[in-house]
Amino acid sequence: EIRMESTCVGKHKLQEDCLVVNSHVKFLYLASNSCLNDESIKMIASVCPNLEIIDFSCCKRISVGAVEVLLRCCKIQRMDLAGYRRELSQFQFRVNFQVPTLFLLNLSWCRISDEDLSLISKNCYNLKELNLDYCHEITDNGVKQVVKNCNQLRMLSLYSCEEVSCDVVAWMVFERPSLRKIIPPKFYNSGIASEKDFFWGRGCLLCLSEKEKHKWKEESSFLERRL
Repeated sequence: EIRMESTCVGKHKLQEDCLVVNSHVKFLYLASNSCLNDESIKMIASVCPNLEIIDFSCCKRISVGAVEVLLRCCKIQRMDLAGYRRELSQFQFRVNFQVPTLFLLNLSWCRISDEDLSLISKNCYNLKELNLDYCHEITDNGVKQVVKNCNQLRMLSLYSCEEVSCDVVAWMVFERPSLRKIIPPKFYNSGIASEKDFFWGRGCLLCLSEKEKHKWKEESSFLERRL
């Protein structure tokens, strides 16, 4: 395990001839490194081929490099890309190849489209947990693609997804029996609160309050445990 959050990783250009492959590194945490860019990420992926967990949250200069990690690291299980806040034209996360090992993906605050979600769900079809908080561009259509294609999906967070309707929440519970926890868009809470007990009877918990939302994050087996 290597933790290098909030450091100067990427500030100085890495020399390829000085890098040595390290197949023992499985967990790499690089959150909040403002200098980290796509070139650096590609080199890291090439020397750490057995990565299972990678955290790029709040690394705002990364775009296609994240896709390169999925392509080169065939054992990747968890990827955190939260907090980009970039324009859609700059942030490109188009997964057009299969990644059957990926179980958790955090895309909160990323400006992705329904088309991006469709590609992700078709190629990362074993996803068990997906965080789409504050993804304002996605709609019911993108969410439905995820629910239909990811047949092991257990946890889905849609907090503050402004274009996702209340109706799709009920549809998800019936369409994907594997779902156990859902965080719906925050402004639909009052509309679905009366259905909470009914959904719980089907084995799915709707986290409607801020307290429940944070508790769900804390208890998430994929966020807190090594896979």
